[in-house]
Amino acid sequence: MKKGLICFFLFAAVYADAQPRTLGMEEAVQLGIQNSKQLKRSQNKIDEALTRLDQVKDDALPGAKVSFQYLHALMLSRMISIPGVTKEPIKIPFDFPAYMGTLSVTEPIFAGNRLKYARQSANLMVEMSRLDADKDKDDVIYLVINSYLNYDKILENQLIVARNMQDVQSKLDEITKYESQGLATQNDVLRYQLQKSQMELTEIELENNRKIANYNMNILLGLPDSTEIILPAVAYKTNESFVFTDLLQQAEANRRELRDLSYQTRQADINVKKIHDQRLPTVAATGGMYYINPTGEVIPTHNNLIAPVTLGVGVSWDIGTLYTNKNKEKEAAVQRRDLNTAKDQVLDEIRMDVHQQFVEYQTALQKIKTLQVAVSQAEENERITESKFKNNLVTTTDRIDAQTQLYQARVNLELAQSDATIAYYNVLRSTGKIHL
Repeated sequence: MKKGLICFFLFAAVYADAQPRTLGMEEAVQLGIQNSKQLKRSQNKIDEALTRLDQVKDDALPGAKVSFQYLHALMLSRMISIPGVTKEPIKIPFDFPAYMGTLSVTEPIFAGNRLKYARQSANLMVEMSRLDADKDKDDVIYLVINSYLNYDKILENQLIVARNMQDVQSKLDEITKYESQGLATQNDVLRYQLQKSQMELTEIELENNRKIANYNMNILLGLPDSTEIILPAVAYKTNESFVFTDLLQQAEANRRELRDLSYQTRQADINVKKIHDQRLPTVAATGGMYYINPTGEVIPTHNNLIAPVTLGVGVSWDIGTLYTNKNKEKEAAVQRRDLNTAKDQVLDEIRMDVHQQFVEYQTALQKIKTLQVAVSQAEENERITESKFKNNLVTTTDRIDAQTQLYQARVNLELAQSDATIAYYNVLRSTGKIHL
């Protein structure tokens, strides 16, 4: 609460036209998910995969074609005789207009299981696109958490610098008073003025970094550009414990790379079967109707049109595939076998990643313990040095050095706590399941 109030008044004093907004980590993550353009693109990919699945289903429907045309022919032969049909030759005009229409319907009966394999492949594409969307969501969550904690680092540093600046100003006022009484030299005053100037430069740099981080957070979360983000106290993850073997099991069950390889393996199995079944013939039922009207009238007035209806079954067999597909099948089998090797390789990479994140988190916790001791030591050193200075036992330089060491120790501890929290979420990310 104290940090939030300090940040609020700091921002209010500097940015009167800004729109302050207090933002917890959970709310930030929800905004990041809600406004992520990457996740919207992922949803578009899912929709695209679903439409392709529908297209494959449409391929199983009967095919139908209709055509109608007008013909105008000049007959070179004026007489026609059809044996067994016409008793006498039929005389036809030289100028011969006619209408012709066709309607054909084809229904596949057996196509070497191609439709079945196409449907299975399309279903896999839908599942893979959803898997990619899940991975993208985890990436967005991690990006928001990481940006949130880095922004918190800057705010915490600003608070430490502001507190240290107050101490420096207080000691500068004190040493200036001592100088006027002849108890300190002008050089002592200059040393504190120099320290104050260095602190002011640090404040300027931190504020510049804060503005950039704030703006980037606004873009990431879909907030107005003028929003000044205020963070409540962050619950640092500095007391969590992990069991390495449990992390490995979670990673092997949840990592998206392994699930993606599983889908690719299933797709490769389908591809092997599909190439093998290309050797089989295809069978289709066909039906058609023809409209031939030689009168030149769209609607004839006499029985002078021909409208035959045909029904049949067609068989097609590319016998060349019996010997040309042999090497294609070998290639598909090699690709399938390579996926098994790829899975082993990915498992090795996952184990190394989990181990690295686990060790880095343990190291971060050890650093915090060491830095906590360092802060206590720096506070005691600063207290003793201050007492000695008032008794003229140490110089102004010693006094400033002790204060600087305390300031740096506090900054290092704050950074270490943030780094440990980031390391904690890195461990979760390495298991394939990140959560708050």
